Amino acid sequence: MSGCLDLRDCTNEVYGIYKCENNLDAENFLLLNKDGTFEHIYREKDIELKHIGNWKRIENSCILEFSEWYNYNELGNNFEKQGNGVLWINRNFLDISPDGETETSFIKD
Repeated sequence: MSGCLDLRDCTNEVYGIYKCENNLDAENFLLLNKDGTFEHIYREKDIELKHIGNWKRIENSCILEFSEWYNYNELGNNFEKQGNGVLWINRNFLDISPDGETETSFIKD
């Protein structure tokens, strides 16, 4: 499996804004700051959810590790707190799983 992961293109800088567009009625975006902090914001109708934390790239890998992750992507206001989380870098995408792009991936804006 690691051989497949080695084929990912994760050479781009990862700082910036990423959007998840799996729910057309919501805004769901992730802001990765150069200083290693992040903001994850979800807005739907009159609901706004936001959490902040720290992120880092795991050395010599295509993986970003987050100090805390809330799964807004599929559950919105019924989100799950998942403790530490990871996203896999794949070109301009940040993927929830190592399998590649899904409807819950974030794409760089």
